[in-house]
Amino acid sequence: MKFILLAITGFFSFFVALSSPAAAAPIGVPGATVGTNQSTLGLELNFMLDRDFEGPGDTESMSVLAKGQVGMSERVDFLYRAGFGRFEVGGRDSDAGPAFGFGTKVTWATLDDMNLKIGSVAQMLQVRADGDSGGRNSFTEYDFALGAYIDAGGAAAPEGRSVLTTYGGFVFSSLEIVTSGGGVALEDSSFGAFAGLLMKVNQKTEVGAELRLLDQTALSFYVAFAF
Repeated sequence: MKFILLAITGFFSFFVALSSPAAAAPIGVPGATVGTNQSTLGLELNFMLDRDFEGPGDTESMSVLAKGQVGMSERVDFLYRAGFGRFEVGGRDSDAGPAFGFGTKVTWATLDDMNLKIGSVAQMLQVRADGDSGGRNSFTEYDFALGAYIDAGGAAAPEGRSVLTTYGGFVFSSLEIVTSGGGVALEDSSFGAFAGLLMKVNQKTEVGAELRLLDQTALSFYVAFAF
C-alpha cells in the first residue's frame, strides 16, 4: 500500500511541477515524532515567494514532494522527500527538475502540565534543474529548527472528532544556488520564524499549512497518511 501511494504522489507531483510558475520545505511539527516502527507518507506543495541574498539578488522557488517519516525510536524520526521543483533567480526561470531531501526530527522534552512538546528538526532539500541559458543548476537549502507544539489531542484523534494542533519556532537556514560551472552563484544564511496549523482529520489522516517569515516568505500545504 505504501508503494502504491508513493507512485500516485510522484505521478501527481510531476504534472503539478511542470505546470507551476515557481523550494523551501516546511519544518513541520517539531517534537511530533511518530513512534518506533511507525511511519507516515504524504504530499507537500511548497512555495518560496521571496528570499533576499547577502549580495544583490533574490530568489523564488516551488516544489511538489512526496514526504515520508519513519520512527527510529520513540523520540527520533528519519525524514525523506522526493519529487520535482523549479526556481527563479534574477528574473530567470529554471525548468522543472528532480528534487530530493532528508533529515531528522527529535523530541527533546514533554511538559505534561502544559500539554507542550519541544523538539528540533534538521533537514536539507535540493532541486536540480536546467537554466534558461542551458547547463545544470542546483538550489540547496539546509534548515536547523527548534520549536514547540501544543499536544491538544494526544497521539490520535478521538473517534469521530478532528484535533487541531498549533506549532511554531525559530529556524536557521542556509541557501546555496550553484551554477553549471561548478561555482556558488548566490548564497545566504539567516534566522527566521515559522508557524503552522495541523488538523488530524482521523486516526490515519492529517492536513496542515505552514508559514515562514523573516529569513524568507514561504508557504506550504501538506497532507499525510499514517501506517
